[in-house]
Amino acid sequence: MVENRSDEQAEPGKHQERANRILEAASELLQRWGYKKTTIDDIARQAGVAKGTIYLHWKTKEDLFMALIMREKVVALQQARQAMENEPGGITLYSMVKHSMLWALRNPLIKAIMLRDTDVLGDLIHTQLNQANLHQQLEDFNTYLLYMQQQGLIRKDIPIKTQVYMLEAIALGFLMSDRFMPDEYQISLEERAAMAAEAVRRTFEIRHPDDAEKRESSNRFNQLMNTAEEYLQKETGNERPDSSQ
Repeated sequence: MVENRSDEQAEPGKHQERANRILEAASELLQRWGYKKTTIDDIARQAGVAKGTIYLHWKTKEDLFMALIMREKVVALQQARQAMENEPGGITLYSMVKHSMLWALRNPLIKAIMLRDTDVLGDLIHTQLNQANLHQQLEDFNTYLLYMQQQGLIRKDIPIKTQVYMLEAIALGFLMSDRFMPDEYQISLEERAAMAAEAVRRTFEIRHPDDAEKRESSNRFNQLMNTAEEYLQKETGNERPDSSQ
């Protein structure tokens, strides 16, 4: 049976379910073989669909994998946000780093994205869309840190862009440290995430937010989430991913 555009319009739920199945297959193969070695034929076999069906969703292999990467980023943010909302201290740099790091440490694809691992991602990390997405993320994070700085929650003696650089350096260090340490010095993923967050707290945070600041911080973080999800929809044409799956 040939699938066509009228099928998609008649059964949008089926269309999205099929797209998700293709993305899951692409994710598994990307982690197993890397971007360069994974073909559309491989993904079609893994997903149990015809090769032509994949092109109903994405025009190129690059488009498919960029959709996957952006979906994974948004799901990671959603999961981190849910965990942060349960933190007694609210959404702070500490809770942000702790839960973002823990999600990355538990998910090899997110870790590869954060480390810009060319063995896994290949040329994807150099695409115009990925670079634009990274730039947008940094700008949004700059805005969020500026708010925290204006509220006296984080240090003002270090420029925002320098703080972003330092945060990135701390995160990358804790993501890669297991490669360089012998077995007797390894610690659990939970400990690594907590230690990274503690390093950030001791370096940047001045005080804990009050209740009103917690609410405002949460609102602003949610705005960033919405912006990220809207960007995903705009660039890939897909529905927002469901983090509960």
